[in-house]
Amino acid sequence: MHDATLTRIERTEALLAERLHLRGRLADKLASARGRLPRAALAQGRELVDAKARLANPATARDLDPRRIEATCAMLDRHLAAIPEGKFRRRDRSALIGLAAIRVLIVIVLFAVILSWRGLI
Repeated sequence: MHDATLTRIERTEALLAERLHLRGRLADKLASARGRLPRAALAQGRELVDAKARLANPATARDLDPRRIEATCAMLDRHLAAIPEGKFRRRDRSALIGLAAIRVLIVIVLFAVILSWRGLI
């Protein structure tokens, strides 16, 4: 029973990594998902981190409610399924292109300032 619960949590964690393009432990993924998921989903995701830690110890694993964990995983899966495929990858790519454009503009402005300071313009 606890193996099935742990498998369900890991499946949700894999979906989180796939949809939001995040890496690391579950706690790190949830911390990075701020702004991408609703607050309620993040709060329940933190419950999954706690449940995963408690499942590592057989004594504390008995106190977990598998139905609650399943409901939490299902809720996170619904939120993640609503995110269009590749949305955050496109956003990251656009941010990278914009940052490169701003840096090129800064270099051009500094070059023009130096030329005018030296009296060449």
